[in-house]
Amino acid sequence: MRIALGLLYVHFGLLKFFPDLSPAELIASQTVSRLSLEWIDARAAMTWLGALECAIGMGLLLNTLRRVVFYLFLFHMVGTFLPLLYLPELMFKVAPLAPTIDGQYILKNFVLLAAGWAVLAPELPPASRADVSPPREESR
Repeated sequence: MRIALGLLYVHFGLLKFFPDLSPAELIASQTVSRLSLEWIDARAAMTWLGALECAIGMGLLLNTLRRVVFYLFLFHMVGTFLPLLYLPELMFKVAPLAPTIDGQYILKNFVLLAAGWAVLAPELPPASRADVSPPREESR
């Protein structure tokens, strides 16, 4: 699953370096534009987003810097869901039951989130025993 997720991220990331190739270009550029109050232009947004996705993908493929990749992945996933809040008119015909094709493109990221969590979350440190142990009765 790690390899498949890595290939998907690299592929979708590379598409963002070439104008009009990424199916997410309009959604991503409009979301970044709204978030940055029009400060970041669409081409720069796509370049940075493509670089982020390629970095996540390469980290997954090379199985390196897993903790960094995990946090980049979570940051990216949060960003992928923002169009649901910022561009609902593009995401739904009737919210939340009838997503448009763009909305479906965003909603499928729940599957990617689950896959990424399954692959990367085991790298997080386990909770210490003191955090999960039941309270002890004090002996007198």
